[in-house]
Amino acid sequence: MKDFEQGNIDAFDEDAKQLRSMGYKQEFKREFNAVSIFCFSFSIMGVLASVSSTINFPMLSGGPVAMVYGWILGSCMVMCVALCMAELVSAWPSSGGLYFFAAKLSQHHNNGKWTPIVTWMTGWFNIIGNMALVASIDYTLSTMVVAEISIATDFTYTPTFAQTYGIYAGILVLHGLMGSLPTRWLARVNKVYVYFNMASTLVVIVCLFVMAPQKNSAEWVFTHFDADTVGWPAGMAFLLGLIDVMWTLTGYDCAAHLSEECKNASTAAPRAIVQSVSSVAITGWVLILAIAFTVPSIDDALASATGMPMAQILYVNCGKSATLVLWLCVMLVQFFTGSATVVAASRVIFAFARDNALPFSKYWKKINQFTHTPINAVWALVSCSAALGCLGFINLSALNAVFNVASIGLYISYTIPIFCRITIGRKTFVPGSFSLGKWAVPIGTVACLWVTFISVIFLFPFELPVTPLTMNYAVVVIGFIVIGAGLWFAIDARKWFHGPVINVDDSSLSSEAASIDEKHEQHVDKVEEAN
Repeated sequence: MKDFEQGNIDAFDEDAKQLRSMGYKQEFKREFNAVSIFCFSFSIMGVLASVSSTINFPMLSGGPVAMVYGWILGSCMVMCVALCMAELVSAWPSSGGLYFFAAKLSQHHNNGKWTPIVTWMTGWFNIIGNMALVASIDYTLSTMVVAEISIATDFTYTPTFAQTYGIYAGILVLHGLMGSLPTRWLARVNKVYVYFNMASTLVVIVCLFVMAPQKNSAEWVFTHFDADTVGWPAGMAFLLGLIDVMWTLTGYDCAAHLSEECKNASTAAPRAIVQSVSSVAITGWVLILAIAFTVPSIDDALASATGMPMAQILYVNCGKSATLVLWLCVMLVQFFTGSATVVAASRVIFAFARDNALPFSKYWKKINQFTHTPINAVWALVSCSAALGCLGFINLSALNAVFNVASIGLYISYTIPIFCRITIGRKTFVPGSFSLGKWAVPIGTVACLWVTFISVIFLFPFELPVTPLTMNYAVVVIGFIVIGAGLWFAIDARKWFHGPVINVDDSSLSSEAASIDEKHEQHVDKVEEAN
């Protein structure tokens, strides 16, 4: 234990040696393995609860066609992003993840002139996106709890926002406590949870198909489109409905942020990203089909007194008693999804603070000596998410925009290093064990174009005409991030922030770095010869 606390590295610990070559000492215990980090990545997307939370978007903006085909389109595009991210984390498995990738890819271009601003903006988009993701998951869970109470009381219970916020705050505290646990406990919990998640999803799908008194025709499911409810033309309505798949398929970058706690990280982390995204994409589509075939009336589902169309669909098809049990399963899935998100997002805060890029960084980069986890970062995240939820006291539409902020913020942070990979870092990038080879540039190009396109779409109001209640306030929040982070960098941060900070003080680092540089030069020579 003494050696671990001092940061000494075992000569045979390849993960720690690789981390040292990137400039960081080993501060976490590596108690995740390939299975547990996959479970974490799968858990953080929480397919059953996530689809249940966002199914109203494609229902409202096209109906079954938007639900079924929108999921396929979004999943294919997300897989392009995931493949590129897997390649990057295989080369640099560090808690910094996305902003560390951006820094490494830009450091050889123009003597690293653009590295500080590229790293800075990537980090801030990733942090704000993760905070918004935690807030949206936990707020949705609070509305699920309210829906359960509503069903149990035969729809006589009507909550105030203050009551819903109280539930939300309580959930955040529970997630903060869970996020403060030692890594080995978190790994064990998520191994159990992933099986519960899969089993619950399967049970809901089976119950819908078996217990539904009548089913919709295949023709209606695969061909019916109705966009009249949102006021936009059909094509725009369809695109706006993609928020369900884009919001569900986020957070898989947790495999990168947890890589310093994982054994054989350069192989396990990229595999977890690809496998979790593909698993959730397939499972989610089957669940979408079950919903499309068994929803009696989309209008009635959207007008449900519970405020949750999925709860209404279960209630109509399965009855009150079964729905209370099934909805409890949905809530538990969402609860553990939120827990996993808090853990991953806290590592983002820790990593950015480790490079002194946050106010009061010295507090947020501390590792608790008992749990070997960044407890201060966990509670900083919980506090900021609680503050973000207060938007609901001002305007519920502003709070609902958190869904868009989570998707847009995270995917922008995903895309910046991918763009660097296929442009300024194209010739200098040295792949790890997972490589896209000649497909890296075309897949990366598709990923960048898609994220740019869909991010702009998600800034539009979801419904027309635009009123204070239908306004999409995500554009305000995203604008605040860009302007705020940009001004801070221009006025002050550019003087002291230069990208990732090396925290290893050892003479062997120079030889390890020289070895990395030699491999880099050899790779560049091979690329130039190939061209």
